[in-house]
Amino acid sequence: MERMGFKEAKRKVLESIDDGSIRHETRSDIDQKNLLHSGQVTTAEVRELITRSRGNNYESREHHWMDGVEIHILKAKTWYIKWYFLDPNAVFVSIHE
Repeated sequence: MERMGFKEAKRKVLESIDDGSIRHETRSDIDQKNLLHSGQVTTAEVRELITRSRGNNYESREHHWMDGVEIHILKAKTWYIKWYFLDPNAVFVSIHE
C-alpha cells in the first residue's frame, strides 16, 4: 500500500467535504463515534478542525479489515477524526471528542 502524505490527505478530504462527496462507515456505535452523522456537528465545523490541523497531529495506517485501504487519523485539539477514501468519496469512521 502506497501511503498518502498529510498534506495530500488533508487537501483531498477538504475537497470531499466541499463538494459533498462524503459517506459514513456503518458501525454499531455510530451516534457516539460519528457526531457528523448524528448531526451534532456540521460539515463546516469538521472542515474548520481539519483546516487548522497540522501534520504533527496526524497518522495513518492500513484499514483493519480492508486490505490496501489507508486510514487517516487526526487528533485536532480534543477531537478525533478518522477517515479513508473510496473514490470518489471520503468515508468518515469517527468524528468525536
